[in-house]
Amino acid sequence: MIGLNRYSEGFQQDYWETVEKKLFPSKKEKEAEQKLILDSCRKFLPNDFFDSETPSLKELVLAPFKKLKEARLYIEHTSKKQMREECFDPRSKNKSQINDLYFKIYEAFDKVADSQKNKTSMRVRMVAAADITVCPYCNRDYINCRAETVAGAQLDHFFSRSEYPVFAVCLYNLVPVCANCNRVKSAKSEEFASPFDETIDWDKEITFNYKLDGLDVTEIEIKSDNKAIKNNIAAMRIKAAYQIHTLEIMELREKTKAYSDSQIEEIRDVLHCLNISDEEIKRIVFGKEIMPEDMRKKPLGKLLRDIHKDLKIY
Repeated sequence: MIGLNRYSEGFQQDYWETVEKKLFPSKKEKEAEQKLILDSCRKFLPNDFFDSETPSLKELVLAPFKKLKEARLYIEHTSKKQMREECFDPRSKNKSQINDLYFKIYEAFDKVADSQKNKTSMRVRMVAAADITVCPYCNRDYINCRAETVAGAQLDHFFSRSEYPVFAVCLYNLVPVCANCNRVKSAKSEEFASPFDETIDWDKEITFNYKLDGLDVTEIEIKSDNKAIKNNIAAMRIKAAYQIHTLEIMELREKTKAYSDSQIEEIRDVLHCLNISDEEIKRIVFGKEIMPEDMRKKPLGKLLRDIHKDLKIY
């Protein structure tokens, strides 16, 4: 529903240090265990996944979403068998049958997510670092924290950690979302659109509209030609979630009628001594224009932006 920017270098470094600490509590075994993971995952990841001549686990953990997406497609079409052989063992004692090497990564996620720095949990720090307060999947529910250790967000594994344990602690595989979206998406296998996907222009590739029956708004429509975005809308029940917001659209429609050009001219005449511009009057009546960057912090931001356009408010 809305896009997210990459994290700052400072936060990425902070995240990596946390992963390294939780994944390798024993400094003596750290180098040897990292080498085991790297030697294993390089058997099924694309040959160009690692940029440096001396690949590191840090490169995997902080890999941008583009690389994770390409790797997942490569695995599905080229190296699925190799990945299964490297990551899973039918004799494993773990319920997921993930072998010991990758189960350690799988298990490290909870330790990383629950970790604290200056009494603030990683989930809280991640939402703050992403500079968001609303869920990027639905753009409806707040995910801001209620205390430094009480996160409002859950971390969705965009690519399921039970299916791709190699991505279990990858920063850009973790999407801070509301509990409803995380629960509904769960481990569904559809091809979804990630908020971290920089190839998507979220403002252009998804559009809100509505149906009318007389003066009543009867249905909110959400349209996209992007297959992955369509899967988000359908599988996460986004359209169903929005049907309670017809009132907001009706209120905007009523305001546009109540504040016609002639009535705005009257307001201007009454307040002429204050030298208020047309744009300022518009903001008083309808609120400020919602820009794409505002949607990360404004619930229903994309819906309202599109309806403002449809009603020719902005």
